[in-house]
Amino acid sequence: MKFSRAALLLLLSLLLAACQSPESTIATIRKQISEFKSAPDDVKQTAIEKSFVKLDEQIAELERKGDTTQADLFRRQAAALQSDFQAARMARALSDAKNAIEGFGNAIKDAGKSFTETLGNLSKETNAP
Repeated sequence: MKFSRAALLLLLSLLLAACQSPESTIATIRKQISEFKSAPDDVKQTAIEKSFVKLDEQIAELERKGDTTQADLFRRQAAALQSDFQAARMARALSDAKNAIEGFGNAIKDAGKSFTETLGNLSKETNAP
């Protein structure tokens, strides 16, 4: 029985370690960026930023352990993901700007229409017998 408990503890330890690995964090960030691209919002952006902080901490831990090869590999992957995230944020900003400009244009159009209608009504009133 002691062997099976030890094996179970070892398995649980390995699973927990895997959950905290840079590979799993990178996979999480990829998924988060994909979701952000589909429906960008502040909550998703904050979650991605937190994941990048976690990844940086994991990479720093690898460097402290002297595993510079793995640290360099993950740092390159992180840089690529940062670029992808930056592009997604830029797309969001452009979309927000486009929507704001369209909203402003519609407001001016509506104001012009209202002004024209008001002038038309004034013209009818002054021309009435």
